[in-house]
Amino acid sequence: MQNFSWSLLSCLSSLVATMYSWEGSICMDSSKQATLPDKKAWPAGLAHPARQAMSLQRRILLYAQWLALLVFLLWTLFPLYWLISTSLKENNEILTSPPSLFPRHLSLAGYQYFFANFTAFLFNSVVVTLGSTLIALVVGTLAAYSLSRFRFPKFIFGLVWILILIIRMTIPVAFIIPLYQILKGLGLYNTLLGLIIAYTLTSLPFVIWLMVSFFSEVPQEIDEMGLVDGGSYLKVFSRIVLPLVAPGLAASAIMAMLFTWNDLLFGLFLTANEQAMTLPVSIVSFITQYATLWSQLASGGVVAIVPMVILIMFIQRYLVHGLTAGAIK
Repeated sequence: MQNFSWSLLSCLSSLVATMYSWEGSICMDSSKQATLPDKKAWPAGLAHPARQAMSLQRRILLYAQWLALLVFLLWTLFPLYWLISTSLKENNEILTSPPSLFPRHLSLAGYQYFFANFTAFLFNSVVVTLGSTLIALVVGTLAAYSLSRFRFPKFIFGLVWILILIIRMTIPVAFIIPLYQILKGLGLYNTLLGLIIAYTLTSLPFVIWLMVSFFSEVPQEIDEMGLVDGGSYLKVFSRIVLPLVAPGLAASAIMAMLFTWNDLLFGLFLTANEQAMTLPVSIVSFITQYATLWSQLASGGVVAIVPMVILIMFIQRYLVHGLTAGAIK
C-alpha cells in the first residue's frame, strides 16, 4: 500500500509538471505576435481560431490540475474521515457488510468509554512528549550552536558527526535491549522519567543535525557585532541568534514531538503496567484475544490525532513569524 501511494504521488507530480510545461509552451507561442494577424484584419466580434485553441487548452489544463488535486485530497483525507466515521458508530454497525460511509445512528459511546478509563494514559503521553522534546531542544540547540561556531579538531568533529549519523540511521528496535538494560539497572524501568530519557536519546541527534544547518546559515559577523556591543555569548545566543533560527526550532520541535507522541515501540517494551503506559500502548489494548472494540479503538485514534493537529497549526504560524523575525542593528 505504501509503495502504491508513492507511485500515485509520483504520477501526479509528473502530470502536474507536464501541465506546467504545456502551459509554458502555450505562453511562448502566444508571445509570438507575428503568427497572429492584425486585430484590424480580423472581423470584429469574432475570436481568432488560434486564440480559441489556446483558451481551450488552458481550460483543459486548469480542469486537469483541479482533478489531480481532488484525487490526491481524497486519497489522503479518506482514511481520516473513515476513522472519524467509525468512532461515531456502534460496534454492531461497524461489523455490518457492506459497511456504510455515514453513521446511521450517531454514538459517542466510544469517546465516553475512552475518557472514563484512559485519561491517565493521555496525561502520560503529554508529560513524556513535552519533557523529552524540551530536553532535546535545549541540549541539541546548544550543541549545534557550539559545533557551528567553535573550531574543534577534525578528529573530534568527524567522530561526533559519525555518531550522530549512526544513531539516526539505526532502526529504533536496535536500541530496545540496551535501553531496557540501562533503565533496569538505574531503577527507571516502567517510569515516565525512563521514557523521557529514552525518547530524548533518540530525538537529540536529529535536533543537532537539523539545527547545525540553520546556525550555519547565520553569519558569524552577527555574533561578533553583538559581542562588540557589550553582550555576552549567552545574550548574543538567546536574543540575536535564536530568533533567526526560529523556523529550525519549530521544525525540530514538530519532528521530535511527532516521533515521541506516535511511538509505540518504546512505550510497549519499556513499560510493564499502567503506571507509565502511554496513549499508543493503551489504544492497542482494545485489540484483545477474543474481540476488537472498533468504536473505542477509532475513538482513541481520533483523540490521539487532535492534539498534534492543533499543535502543528499553532507552530505553523510560528514558522511564518520566524521567517521574518531576527536581529536589527
